[in-house]
Amino acid sequence: MLTRTLVLPLLIAASAVFAQGPAAGPDPSILQTLLNRHRPTPQRFEFAAIGDQQYGATGIAKWPALQASINRSTATQFLVHTGDIKSGSTLCDDAMFASRLRDFNNFEMPMILTPGDNEWTDCHRENNGSYDSLERLRYLRNIFYPNNQSLGRRKITLSRQSEDRRYANYVENSMWSQGSILFATVHLVGSNDNLGRNAENDAEWRERTAANFNWLKTIFSVARDNEFSGVVLVMQVNPGFDGVRVRVSQLDSGLRDSFFVIEDETITFRKPVLLIHGDSHVFRVDKPLLGGRSGLLVDNLTRLEVPGSGDVHWVRVTVDPAKTQLFGVEHVDVVENFFTQTRP
Repeated sequence: MLTRTLVLPLLIAASAVFAQGPAAGPDPSILQTLLNRHRPTPQRFEFAAIGDQQYGATGIAKWPALQASINRSTATQFLVHTGDIKSGSTLCDDAMFASRLRDFNNFEMPMILTPGDNEWTDCHRENNGSYDSLERLRYLRNIFYPNNQSLGRRKITLSRQSEDRRYANYVENSMWSQGSILFATVHLVGSNDNLGRNAENDAEWRERTAANFNWLKTIFSVARDNEFSGVVLVMQVNPGFDGVRVRVSQLDSGLRDSFFVIEDETITFRKPVLLIHGDSHVFRVDKPLLGGRSGLLVDNLTRLEVPGSGDVHWVRVTVDPAKTQLFGVEHVDVVENFFTQTRP
């Protein structure tokens, strides 16, 4: 018998987002569809992760070597991109989006993208073109998420949160499975997740945070009920994991609600959860989260931050269900993209 216990995260009822009551959990019919669609099978495999790339002229010039390196890795099943497809000080114009779409579809394997703040939240900046950030978000969704297919030359079919009519706008929140691992993207971005600039953007934040509540609950319901060995969450934001272990209550204000859910679901799941993000451009693998009540390490949550900005390299993740350490992480150097150093 399937069990679908939906545990409310600590303190979430007191938050601004859910002041009128908790957001909706999984719709039973949608959940059953996902349970039928995503089933675990023991399998060793590997995938690639990148983010925060094509920053300015230098980053664009180094992109072909990065892409070629990933394309040569024929054992790689797919690629996840944690967002920030340009720097935060360059134009958010239509030509940029068209260029990135062409580039992403030149990957030999499927590519799954989650948005970053540089391609919509920050587009109101003068040096970005003084765009309406919410209009750029709508445009981004139309360009990169027109259907349920991944990017890349070889595509896979993804489950989208937008299959639930209550969340029709959230085409970027995706789910897929490989081996005994359930993968999902969650739209959480830097710049405090778009909270605190003006009333219109605060409203967007509230609606998306409620959608993320539903999506995270759905992800972990599928993972628990179908007995997946692990979950991988892909997002753009570094919420405040900067080398010192922290509680969720210490994270950036726009991220606390979503990370209360992540903490609660991770603890309930009890199996490995790999959180992949970009945002602060430093390659890191660690366990950054302390339990809100215990103050002790949440052992089954591992954070992988991908290199970015001037570090134009990628990360290979190997999944081996036969090993105690389910996820193996390797920084892959693209030698052509090394800096030319001068002697001290």
